[in-house]
Amino acid sequence: MSAYGALKPVAENKEPLPLTVYALRPRQSTQATPSTLNTPSASWTHIAVYHLTLARTPKELLAVLYAEFAAELERDIARTYPQEAGMTEEEFKAYFFARDVFVGVGLVEINVPRDTIEQARGNREWKDAVAGFYYIKPNYPGHSSHICNAGFVTLASVRGRGLGYALGESFLHYAPLLGYRGSVFNLVYADNPASIKIWDKLGFTRIGLVPGAGKRVRKRESDGMDEEYYVDAHIIFKSFV
Repeated sequence: MSAYGALKPVAENKEPLPLTVYALRPRQSTQATPSTLNTPSASWTHIAVYHLTLARTPKELLAVLYAEFAAELERDIARTYPQEAGMTEEEFKAYFFARDVFVGVGLVEINVPRDTIEQARGNREWKDAVAGFYYIKPNYPGHSSHICNAGFVTLASVRGRGLGYALGESFLHYAPLLGYRGSVFNLVYADNPASIKIWDKLGFTRIGLVPGAGKRVRKRESDGMDEEYYVDAHIIFKSFV
């Protein structure tokens, strides 16, 4: 589903795009904590990115993706999606799997078998193997459907290790292969500096600002009651041609 209505889903018999592998470039981050660095993901050196559809996604993996997306909507620190918490699994599938989906799996060794996403997972639980995931879909219908949009989720347990940047690199590889000529992100909230930093480094241009596009809630210092406030959102664009 998009702002313009339902999208035609990807044919399940369509050949997936070949996997890609990206080296991780850990960065200083306020999201990196000692608990993050003491997880199994601390030994990841690369991520392998796989092109999936709903039918090609193992049920156990789908459950992890849905749980993480639902948690993202619940988190107070979430500054990525405009949806409010409470999305059902069916709503998630209709929204996130409307077109092409890509899932990144952490790799400890670059030479491990990884022809399939199951091979890259190995004997790990999916929640311990997935680095992040994103969709690519048209941002507009009809004559403007060659401009895409994407939505990203990096698992909260592994943030601060350069995974978001690696997923962004893979997006710039895959989106043109899917036939898109450019990408626009409609709402990059000003209070999401980590996302803004990634897109700046990947060569996106801020082409507009929507004042007060994001509604937030905070506790008033005076009486501890909730109060609403609003933050701006950037519109950012990159041409692929």
